[in-house]
Amino acid sequence: MLINRRIAERIASYAELDENDVVLEVGCGTGNLTQELLRFCRVVGIEKDEKLVETLRKRFRREIEDERFSLIHGDALKLDFPFFTKFVSNIPYEISSPLIFKLVKHNFTLAVVMLQKEFAERLCNEDSRLGVISKAYCRAKILEIVGRENFRPIPKVDSAITMIIPQPQIEVKDRERFEKFVTFAFSMRRKKLSTIVRAFEKRFGISLELDDELANKRPEKIGARNFARIVDGIRAS
Repeated sequence: MLINRRIAERIASYAELDENDVVLEVGCGTGNLTQELLRFCRVVGIEKDEKLVETLRKRFRREIEDERFSLIHGDALKLDFPFFTKFVSNIPYEISSPLIFKLVKHNFTLAVVMLQKEFAERLCNEDSRLGVISKAYCRAKILEIVGRENFRPIPKVDSAITMIIPQPQIEVKDRERFEKFVTFAFSMRRKKLSTIVRAFEKRFGISLELDDELANKRPEKIGARNFARIVDGIRAS
């Protein structure tokens, strides 16, 4: 849990909130970030831990009564997201990947999230499944690194405040097919693309048009735009 109030203040500031916003916060914890967000706008929180839910209900009793804070007890990965304009969260490390994939497929204007530093770097780069797929949906940027000493219990790694803007960085005709091929390719990341394409064709019964210049490269070396080119060249076999 984030214990440094100044960092919570900066996260809220990065989100550029106003009274018309509705923020979705996943993993509210004891409410330190929630408190900062409520200074600006309405907040909808999702918290899985029953004890923390009770803590939040007591801490924000007045805000709940005033309908400024809505608290949902449940698993954010299993629930349908309610309406929100911005997403601001200190995301639990263990659900970062599935939650980000879920988030980027929703309509929102801006997200500011605290992520594990290594995960944030993968999201922003193009040498991983996460980084490549995300480029079809959004642009991500690390705003600042946050030391592990700002959390309790103290984790083994540092974190990064990361901004996500729903601006696709590449054009993909079929996102479902794109995600399928990227996921398959990175499951064989030590293989060359020529081998990966043949295996993909054999398993799924489709053909890919692979440029000779990419044939001997590995998935982490070609970038999101080349993945899109390969997928858009797919034809039924």
